[in-house]
Amino acid sequence: MAEPRRTRPTPFQCVAATLVALAVVILIVVILWLALHPSKLRLSVDHAAASGFNFTAAGALTGAFDLTLRAYNWNERAAVSYRSIEVGVWYGGSYVAGAKAPGFLQPPENETRVDVAAQAAAAEVLPRDVEAAMKRERSAGKLTVDVHVRAKVHFRYGVVTTRRYTVRASCPAVVVDFPAPTTFHRVYCHVHI
Repeated sequence: MAEPRRTRPTPFQCVAATLVALAVVILIVVILWLALHPSKLRLSVDHAAASGFNFTAAGALTGAFDLTLRAYNWNERAAVSYRSIEVGVWYGGSYVAGAKAPGFLQPPENETRVDVAAQAAAAEVLPRDVEAAMKRERSAGKLTVDVHVRAKVHFRYGVVTTRRYTVRASCPAVVVDFPAPTTFHRVYCHVHI
């Protein structure tokens, strides 16, 4: 008895099989991405104060801005490993102070406080109009600054670590009270990954 003759697939069948296989792969990738995609991180400034705030005769600022940042990790599965955190204080478009904070590992669904003492950039002389505006605001008892945060992070899912991401946060209109602040209104930051 002769074996039935086996026919070769038509080009249409090859294309259809390739498309089905490609659709299955895309579906698997989308499901994995939705399951493992980290949700957005959130940052806020919970406290801001100034210590040793003064201007030199040359117009350079001395002192420090004592800031308390709060990092929120809303991810249910991913821990966040902060490698480095750079904090900058800006006034009127001019950089006035900055600091680096040590990194830390933040578990899933966690809030972590980070205390930073941003030292004034004594080497930089501020423009006269910025200096005059800062003195005017200080004599009124409040100084409104912008705080910018840049951090290098990795997301960790158990033993799997993602590539390094750069997190940039902008915290506008942070009010620094010069008498000892009794209350502070939390300022939420705009975070970009």
